[in-house]
Amino acid sequence: MAEPQQTLAQSIMQQIGMQIILGYYKDNMLPGENELAQQFSASRTSIRNALQQLSSKGLISIQPKKRSVINPRDEWNFLDYDLLKWVGKAGVSPELFKQLVVLRLMFEPNASALAASFATGADLADLEKAWFLMQKGHEQDSLALFEQGDIDFHYALLKACHNPFLFSIGNAIQEALILSFKHTQEKSARETTESVKMHKLLFDAIRLKDSHNAKKLMKEIILTAATRHFPNLDQEKYLDILDR
Repeated sequence: MAEPQQTLAQSIMQQIGMQIILGYYKDNMLPGENELAQQFSASRTSIRNALQQLSSKGLISIQPKKRSVINPRDEWNFLDYDLLKWVGKAGVSPELFKQLVVLRLMFEPNASALAASFATGADLADLEKAWFLMQKGHEQDSLALFEQGDIDFHYALLKACHNPFLFSIGNAIQEALILSFKHTQEKSARETTESVKMHKLLFDAIRLKDSHNAKKLMKEIILTAATRHFPNLDQEKYLDILDR
């Protein structure tokens, strides 16, 4: 009996979470438990479970015998899988997108340099396999294949660093990276020629243990994709700040 209740709580949590992201609750407070129970035709237990899950994501603060308060955005856990999924559906704001670019610039170029130093033959095989999938997506005009290859490539790159702490951080921000990939993606896989080429150059740099060039190429990959989405993005500003 507990499982259907948890499934219902999960569904309620998803709906309320999406409404919070969309700014549905103008007074920054959720309705009371009784009102929510009526709205979702659910028990108060299911409502409480849903609210607890939202609280764990940093979206709300639960107050005993009071309505739950929606927290400021800077208190939300933006590495949470559900939260990032809701943000993706609602549409990533220009400011949040720029912060995603900063995250990638801080993390991925240095990871690329490490991969160039420590990648094994097995790591190179995984990277090449992912690149071939990107190329296949381009040739077959399949964004799904290209996207999967892109994600696999960056995952294989993190593994190639052979640093358990770095890999754990990579896992934590993986959904944020995927969200960034999807919002910088070309409209057609036929338009991915440059991206496929740049990833091949990056693979070659890692294979040749050229850490300096691997780092440089990853920066170019990130900023090229970002400026395609936001043409007015000041590349030099970001590079200047992060290279100080």
